[in-house]
Amino acid sequence: TNKPTTLIINGDLVDFYGLSVFDKNPERRHSVQDEITKAVTVLNTFRKKAGDKCKIYMTEGNHENRLQKYLWRNPELEGLQALELAKLLELKQNNIKFVRVSSDYWKEETGHMKLGDLVIMHGDSRLNGASASRYSGYSAKNTMMNIQSSVIMGHIHRLAQVYHTNPYKTIVGIEGGCLCKYTGSANWQQGFSTFKLKGDKTSEHRIYRIVDGKIV
Repeated sequence: TNKPTTLIINGDLVDFYGLSVFDKNPERRHSVQDEITKAVTVLNTFRKKAGDKCKIYMTEGNHENRLQKYLWRNPELEGLQALELAKLLELKQNNIKFVRVSSDYWKEETGHMKLGDLVIMHGDSRLNGASASRYSGYSAKNTMMNIQSSVIMGHIHRLAQVYHTNPYKTIVGIEGGCLCKYTGSANWQQGFSTFKLKGDKTSEHRIYRIVDGKIV
C-alpha cells in the first residue's frame, strides 16, 4: 500500500447543520459539539494513518463556512478565539494546515490551494468562484475552462474526470465525489481522487469510486 506524501481534505468535513439558516429536520439534527467531536476523531485517524511525514491540508467548505456566517449574524461573538474553526477542530495539534475561505467578496481568501499546475478547491460557486452543475462532469469542465487551469473540486458530491486540450497544454478537471453517507435519489457518488506531483507538474490523475464501502 502506498502512503501519500500529501493529503487534502477538500471541505465539508463538518456539516454545522444546527447553524444553518435552513429549516431543520429534528430527526437528523445533531448538536454542534457532537459534529465537532466526530470531526476531530476523523482528523486524528487521518493523521495516524497518514503518518507524521505526510502533509495534511483542509480546505474550508461552504458547510464549515456556516460557522463564519453564524458569527457574523451574532457579532457579539465575533473575535472569540475559542470559536475559531481551526481551534475547534484542533488542526494545530494534528499539524493540519487550514485553507480558509471568506464569505466577504472583498477579501482574498478564495479557498484555492495550488499544487504544481493544479488548483484544488471545495467548489462552491459563491465562495470559490466555481461553476456548479447538477450533472456529473459539467462542474469540473465549466470551472477549469473559467480559470483555464487543471482543477480538483468537491462540493457537488459527484465523480467525474474531463479534459481539454488547446495548442499549448492539456488541462484536467476532476470532481472528487464524496465520503458522506447518502440515501434517497441524490445524484451523488462516493469516492476520492489521487495524483502525482513532481516539481511544478501533476500527472496520473485518478478517480476511485466506492460502492458498499469498497473501491471498484
